[in-house]
Amino acid sequence: MRLRPTFATVAATLALAVALAGCTPGEGERTLPGTALTVAQSAAVTSLNPAVRGQDTTANEGLAQLTAGSFWVRAADGSRDPSERFGTVRVSAQDPLTVVYTVADGVTWSDGAPVDAADLLLTWAAETTHRTGGPDDGGAPATRWDTGAGDGQGLDLVGSVPEIGDGGRSLTLVYDTPFADWAGAFDAPAVAAHTAVMLAYPGTYDDAAAAKDAFIQAVRDDDLVWLAPVARAFREDYTVDSDIPAEARVTSGSYAIERITADGTTAELRADPERRGGPSPRTERLRVVAIPDPVARMDAVAAGDVDLAAATATAQTLDAAEAAPGSVVTPGTPFDHLDLQIGGGGVFDPAAYGGDPAVALAVRRAFLATVPREQVRDEVMAPVLDDAPLRSSAVRTRDARPAASAEEATPAPTPTDAATPADLLAQAGVASPQIRVLYPAGDERRAAEFALLAEAAAASGITLVDASRPGWAEVRASAPTEYDVALFAWNPDPGTSVALAAGLHTAAETNVYGWSDEGVDALVARLGAQLDADARGAILDDLDAAAREQAWTLPLFSLPQVTAFSAALSEPDGVHDAERVTSGFAAWEPATPATRAPSPAPSTELTPGSGWMPAPWTGGARAH
Repeated sequence: MRLRPTFATVAATLALAVALAGCTPGEGERTLPGTALTVAQSAAVTSLNPAVRGQDTTANEGLAQLTAGSFWVRAADGSRDPSERFGTVRVSAQDPLTVVYTVADGVTWSDGAPVDAADLLLTWAAETTHRTGGPDDGGAPATRWDTGAGDGQGLDLVGSVPEIGDGGRSLTLVYDTPFADWAGAFDAPAVAAHTAVMLAYPGTYDDAAAAKDAFIQAVRDDDLVWLAPVARAFREDYTVDSDIPAEARVTSGSYAIERITADGTTAELRADPERRGGPSPRTERLRVVAIPDPVARMDAVAAGDVDLAAATATAQTLDAAEAAPGSVVTPGTPFDHLDLQIGGGGVFDPAAYGGDPAVALAVRRAFLATVPREQVRDEVMAPVLDDAPLRSSAVRTRDARPAASAEEATPAPTPTDAATPADLLAQAGVASPQIRVLYPAGDERRAAEFALLAEAAAASGITLVDASRPGWAEVRASAPTEYDVALFAWNPDPGTSVALAAGLHTAAETNVYGWSDEGVDALVARLGAQLDADARGAILDDLDAAAREQAWTLPLFSLPQVTAFSAALSEPDGVHDAERVTSGFAAWEPATPATRAPSPAPSTELTPGSGWMPAPWTGGARAH
């Protein structure tokens, strides 16, 4: 499951020094004419505007990485570096926190309009609550952007309209309070402000400049009536279908969209140095295709239909990847873990014991103390990655202290007297508890993990009940009475520093378990306001300790990822998250000036529905 920023402390972050210095390596015009590659994602593209909730899928974000300009460029391991090709980010003051974003001179959208402060202002308007409201529209505000913005959360901490400067190329954000994750809270939008206006008011504005001016004035005046149609266009008009308008396909990044099928299963892109605001890629043409089945993605590389694909490493995907010309296994950013449900009236809820929190805590500790993490790692993951480490931290996006053994890893949350699980249950007066474990039905790895957990728990008088479901994610989020433990993977953005920790807060959207502790909430609040990276590290340690003490969650191990590539690509860096296969695209090096992938004739029209899928991938995954 991917973590989306939802709480005040949740957003991508970089160390201050990184945010203020450095540039994208190897810039300049590097594109090799005539080169082409095909890349497989795990899902079809459904929208060109991944800022909208429900359209914020990894497939949509993956395409946006290729087509949208950004102040940051992402590497294959998920980390971010400043992209001075697009613009600069400068902290001009720390009290109050003031950040100036300036778009580089000459960066344009693919229709020739400049990328400028109007576009940056669109991000502020859409991703805060400050330009939401107006007349009622069927029970919802007429002006709503559906980006998940919340009062006092993230970018919403910029309460005043940002100031435009540098001849219309810069925007200055002033935060009302310190905000640790400021570096990733703001970026240029994937869609242009002037196109949203033109889609909202067709025929009203003669050119991009007029549309931009009208938008800026409406934001400054808080004219929610005028902004309502713009917000509607922002939400609805960038979805991929047979009627997607030409204005919606305007891009500002490394690649322009030449063609995209109505079902989003194939997108054909071309690098255009004349209008590029993204990092300079080596490959002139990219074809992005959807192959949902992970084994089928590996098979596609082996068959010569795809040049680059990634998947979570399993025995099946590794076997398939071995048939490809090249493959590499890397440690993954996703990690399996256990979350305990304490608010659904089940075995871990104090309500089950007359409201006694001490008894519920003892049962939680007893269960977690039975978890054989090292055995699960050795039997489930060792065949995939021999030296797969146990994960030590439940709250750090990047595990600071991965461990080779259970003794080196984070201790299980048991009392200091090392009482056994049976002792804990006896002291609590609870005999033979039954614990329902929710995980994805049909998932062989999770089923194997469950079997090992159940065997170990039984030795201490605890019975685990298989509660796997096809719709496990919906059950986890909205049916707390249906399970006691959720076994699944968090997939945090490697560019963040506090996203996981924020999930411990009582009010966090990802906290669907009833976790609540005033001390933990205070730590999360401190973390979100702490600008010093070292000080944040100490708070994260305190939060890890608090989560262990409460016996809320237990990390298991990171999930290794396998990247397969064809002979047309020169040994790319392995991705650390198969769902973000387009990360590091600027470093993809074609093996020869002309590659196997065919290059379609240049198209002056962007025609959804006229693209193609490489046989044999015709709208579905091949069974394996």
